Amino acid sequence: MSDLQAVARKIYDACGHNHQKLYTSDELLPFVPSRDQLELVTIINELLGRGYIRTLKQGDAYVYKFVSKDEVDRTRNLTPDEALVYQHIESAAREGIWSKTLKARTNLHPTVLTRCLKTLENHRYIKSIKSVKFPTRKIYMLWDLTPTIEVTGGPWFTDAELDADFINALLVAIERFVTSRSFPKQKPGMNGVVVVFEAGYTGYPTLSDITQWVKNSNLTEVELSEVDIKALLEVLIYDGKLERVIGGTAYKAIRRVEGAVKQGVTEAPCGRCPVFDLCHEDGPINAANCVYFEKWLAEI
Repeated sequence: MSDLQAVARKIYDACGHNHQKLYTSDELLPFVPSRDQLELVTIINELLGRGYIRTLKQGDAYVYKFVSKDEVDRTRNLTPDEALVYQHIESAAREGIWSKTLKARTNLHPTVLTRCLKTLENHRYIKSIKSVKFPTRKIYMLWDLTPTIEVTGGPWFTDAELDADFINALLVAIERFVTSRSFPKQKPGMNGVVVVFEAGYTGYPTLSDITQWVKNSNLTEVELSEVDIKALLEVLIYDGKLERVIGGTAYKAIRRVEGAVKQGVTEAPCGRCPVFDLCHEDGPINAANCVYFEKWLAEI
């Protein structure tokens, strides 16, 4: 092994374990005994030729990313054109790279580029994905990477299209859960009377409670964060179905009364009497002969 190869091996052994870090020339220079920039360039070219390091551009400067031995072995059999395409796709990370941009950067003939992409896809080195921002573009990224939310649109999108059915199902489920925690349980004989918790009640569900309930209820296999659930709660608030309580830290359902109101005085027949204006002591309708009173008294 030559001195140059020995230094290259020393650099790889020292830095090769950190595959995420990007190294500058200044960070690698101390590994060169002579501290000579030209010798460092020769060593970097040695590592590049063996596939142990890749060159990336960061702003106006070039940085270097070390490649794991497993990946070196995996990509060793790629042709030079395939390796070039792979490296550009890898440098795009989780953002992915548009096929048109890939063509411009590799300067490969369209037929050659298409063949390389097909080979890399078939061997599961890369995959094509759809972008929410640019649904007509074909975006490529490494096979084992997960696209960023900016690319996929987050959990609310499926194949770059808004999944309205999924969203609506979650909205209905969350509203029902919050409603179940917003009012006391009906007791026998209450006949739909609206009751509420006393002032100062602190048992309303918080964002954390609702998020945990969604996770435990197996409503979806999609991982939803508190940020995602909060977005749904904001929709329900905007629709007038929920409101914030306890200083904005919890949520409460807004009861929408259907049919005749049955609270307070309206539970008694007089509150809903259709001939209330004709009812007085000496009138044709009075408390003594009221059929509504008789029916109400029989029910309570």
